[in-house]
Amino acid sequence: MDHFTLSLAVGAAAGALVAIPMIAQKASFRHCIAAFCTYLFAAVITFYSDLPYLPWWADGMGIALMIAIPAATVGSGKESRPVPTLLNAVLVGFLISVAERYLA
Repeated sequence: MDHFTLSLAVGAAAGALVAIPMIAQKASFRHCIAAFCTYLFAAVITFYSDLPYLPWWADGMGIALMIAIPAATVGSGKESRPVPTLLNAVLVGFLISVAERYLA
């Protein structure tokens, strides 16, 4: 499996890891697709970049956090939950970094 296909597979797995609980909580389809795409793109960016001054395990955390900050701050009303969104981004970003380190 080449590098790009592996990044898409890891991103799809990370996106599914986030979107499936959202579906179970009856979140809107638009929010589920947005979360899936966020982590899909975060994985591709993580696989093709190296943030300076960060160890390998923090690259995915930094990238996923930077991508998730706008989604966490734009929420409206009672659906706005920035802290769990950002913590989820850090956790899934770490898992993306681990996948890149040991699968690529």
